[in-house]
Amino acid sequence: MADRERAGPGYEGGGVVIRPALFTVAAAVVVAVSVLALRPDYSAVRRGAEDEGYLKSDTCLSCHPDHTASWRKTFHRTMTQDATPQSVVGDFTTENRLDYLGVSATMERRGDRFQMTLAHSDGRAEVVPVVRTVGSRRIQQYLTRVEDRYVRLPIAYHIEERRWISLNGSFFYPDGSNYLQHQAVWDLNCVFCHNVKAQPHFDWTSRKVDTEVAELGIACGACHGRTATHVQAALSPVTRTAWRLFPSRSRHVVNPEELPSERSMMVCGHCHGQRVPNPEEKIRSILSEGDPFDAGEDLTSHYRPVGRETRIGSYSFESRFWADGSPRLTAYEYQGLVRSACFRKGEPGHRLTCLTCHDMHAGEPKGMIRAENKGDGPCLSCHPALAPAAALTTHTGHEATSPGSRCYACHMPRVVYGVMSIHRTHEITVPDPGLTVRPGVPNACNQCHVDRSVGWSARAAARIWPRRFPSATVDPRFEVAEGPRSLFSGDAVQRSLAAEAMGAPHVDRAWARPFLLEAFDDPYPIVRFFAARALRSSGWGGPALDYLGSHEERERSLLLGRGLASPSADLLELVERFRKERVDVDIEVGE
Repeated sequence: MADRERAGPGYEGGGVVIRPALFTVAAAVVVAVSVLALRPDYSAVRRGAEDEGYLKSDTCLSCHPDHTASWRKTFHRTMTQDATPQSVVGDFTTENRLDYLGVSATMERRGDRFQMTLAHSDGRAEVVPVVRTVGSRRIQQYLTRVEDRYVRLPIAYHIEERRWISLNGSFFYPDGSNYLQHQAVWDLNCVFCHNVKAQPHFDWTSRKVDTEVAELGIACGACHGRTATHVQAALSPVTRTAWRLFPSRSRHVVNPEELPSERSMMVCGHCHGQRVPNPEEKIRSILSEGDPFDAGEDLTSHYRPVGRETRIGSYSFESRFWADGSPRLTAYEYQGLVRSACFRKGEPGHRLTCLTCHDMHAGEPKGMIRAENKGDGPCLSCHPALAPAAALTTHTGHEATSPGSRCYACHMPRVVYGVMSIHRTHEITVPDPGLTVRPGVPNACNQCHVDRSVGWSARAAARIWPRRFPSATVDPRFEVAEGPRSLFSGDAVQRSLAAEAMGAPHVDRAWARPFLLEAFDDPYPIVRFFAARALRSSGWGGPALDYLGSHEERERSLLLGRGLASPSADLLELVERFRKERVDVDIEVGE
């Protein structure tokens, strides 16, 4: 089954042939030792298969110990794992029960094995073994085995909050009544981005799968491609010497840093840019034979990145993007970056790419961003005239040390949701308050100035940048504080963003608390999650707010909280006015 050991003939690479007569006995011993140390695991090489030439990451260790060690620290490595005491993060022993939507879930460890028991209100009880894990940073999801396939269970562990959650609390759906609505078949979905070289082997007649991957998790092959020829060539010390003396010589391996900017981006965009087959009919061969893309190739020859306009039959991807076409969910970073002028208008060799800021072998594991790239450095490398404090202040209209003078804050605002967290957009744009008035997109100014109106931001923009914003006329509907307006109107993504923004350290806590408390009455668990977290970050000392608690428990907490927050009649009237504009639509996250 998946990730099985594969038997196959040895792989013949393109290395230099070494003639024994050219070497002394001592040299021959050295070569022999080197060959034994570098010998690849040829059992992973299969001729004629989609993963032909892919080797396990352990093969890279002997020559690349530093890169292997840095990769092992990443969350990419632990994206998919067999369930073991070392890989399972969830608490299966003490805080191991979750009651939600009439189902009592109990998580248990039995020796080195793990299981969940789902006790339904009608007396039914299902005991399901946990056989694999997905994720290890923010939440960890769990897979069980059902006949020929792996199925995602409806319960996940929220690592940051150290508690069990229903996946309904991570996706944009209301409480509802379908406890199992977020179960999914791993073999036909998650497998393509969370592993190396997925091959579902889907039989279109029997509808069965026999999934294999080159390696569980996101390993060396995902970025460096088919490495067997490289490893075979590396067995020769002459070849290795030639590589050191002539760096431009082909090493038969993909290095994303050496690819043209478009191809380099596609290595990351393969997973960080959700896609559909190109053409759509190719889905049959992808599911039956496997993912055809290899690092370094033209991604568009196999796939088409989805956009707001993408349709598959009657299904639309529209809700995953803001009205102007920019992504509002993670796993669409590629789409955001290719829309950015920093990529589109950059000179060859100076285009902004994923590797401008990120590095799989450097920086802390969370984000894989090098320390020097966490500030304004990447932006100032192309815009050095803005480095002096005086020039920066003139450019931003804020003090040089203010958050309003940080490049990321204004040009990559936090308007994207992903896995229980809010992230910066990867579409680099100019801050424009008018975005909120026209297409209904959160604007960078009011993501910070939540207590100010869009009208206030528009007038400030016209004052600071009159040539770009000559007019400050705004619809009267947007002359109220944008934080509360967004917190109660719009859809659940917009409301979640507002809740997170209103919990920021610079926001007046006394002003924000009554609004955040009222947001705890939202029908979408994910909105309540961000509202409760924002309240806690503001020092909330009121009753515990369990966003997955029963309706009665939440009502009780809300009533007790109102006694402490003391919302005025005007505030409650304002909230009700905003709620009339609320859009209750389910949004598929797709991650």
